[in-house]
Amino acid sequence: MHCIFGIEASGDPVFRLYKDNFEKFNEIEFENFWGVYFVSLTYKLIFTSQSILNKLSPKDIEEIDQILNKMGIEIEKTGFKIRDIIGSILEGFGRLRGGMDVAVDVENSTVVTFKPTLKFIDKKLPDISKQPIYLAEYKEKVVKILKKNDIKIWLMLDRLDEVFPHRSSIELNGLKGLLKAAYNFTDPNLRVKIFLRDDILDYLTEGGFTALTHVVDRCSSTMMWSRDDIVYLVVKRICENQSFVYEYEIDKDLIDKDKEYREAIFHKIFPPTIGKSKTIDWIYKKCSDSNGNVTPRDIIVFFKFAKAIQFNKFKLNPSELDYLLDEDTLKASLEKLSEHKKVTFLFAEFPHLKNILLRFEGKHAEFSQESLQKILGKDWIKRVDELSSIGFIGRIHKKGTYKIPVIWCKGLNIRRGKNP
Repeated sequence: MHCIFGIEASGDPVFRLYKDNFEKFNEIEFENFWGVYFVSLTYKLIFTSQSILNKLSPKDIEEIDQILNKMGIEIEKTGFKIRDIIGSILEGFGRLRGGMDVAVDVENSTVVTFKPTLKFIDKKLPDISKQPIYLAEYKEKVVKILKKNDIKIWLMLDRLDEVFPHRSSIELNGLKGLLKAAYNFTDPNLRVKIFLRDDILDYLTEGGFTALTHVVDRCSSTMMWSRDDIVYLVVKRICENQSFVYEYEIDKDLIDKDKEYREAIFHKIFPPTIGKSKTIDWIYKKCSDSNGNVTPRDIIVFFKFAKAIQFNKFKLNPSELDYLLDEDTLKASLEKLSEHKKVTFLFAEFPHLKNILLRFEGKHAEFSQESLQKILGKDWIKRVDELSSIGFIGRIHKKGTYKIPVIWCKGLNIRRGKNP
């Protein structure tokens, strides 16, 4: 199995560098962009992976080159920088649609122009703004070669929530084009794996999306982290430190095999309860959004805050502790996480909702329909649906009210209780 990660994992994705270029794209042009992007990634992988090249015959390589040439695309076999690939595609598209410049202003204010590693042969491609580029022939040819040589390639696209500005025409056209391109490109031996948050998928369907049924047929179920998943994550990470393994006499093999053993280790390291709840239940509930989702990223950040708080407390009073982290530290860490998520998630990822979110600042956590209407106005139902999709507020069906979960409360100074 060979994996290509099409979105850079560190810092802001390189796609942001080309915001001005992408603003000119319609949905079809994005579909064409993603299709050529997939072709470029697979082609680059084939010719930069020695293990793949060792399996291919000269005839296989010649066939791949011929089909690309027939399509009007030429790709250099050397180099594998995502930024260069994107820049090259956009430069080629600029010639086909007329006048697109791929010079980019980077942080130090110097202008960088990327040397193309991909080009389009004139007059072989259709008008990219009006019809999709025909990629099926390339896919079928490559898939046949991959199957013959027992090679599987996965194109992995994650962190798509960071690629385009949220709730913008770029995001709408870009991600719709991506889903269509991925649907037309996927095969068991050459598979595109896309990871999208549920709220983004819901957003893409608001104005209608005729291809969605076919796309969703190939979707996996929503990724959910259970309580035991969180226990496993925390204990596994702690046991990377041999000092803890020795101190707590941990059998590392049992961690992978025994659910009850994992939980016993967890409550050996941390206090067994917070208030009347088991500590792990308290953490899982308090870190959940209104849709009941807990992310591993939040749990990791939660414990990083807790570690820093406990360390500072120990420096002021270096006394022996019964547990690695005490109850007050865990409560303080939750408050830090809430403030952190307000800035890095709510405001950073949904800037168009910031003014709406700030209307809840200083309020109580529970709302009747009437109180929500006062805060959000006549379109309150639509606003609540949008806020619910990102996990900010949820409905308590038994009571007919709405509630903001604890994870958001400290960050927005939201108090316990019901609004009048």
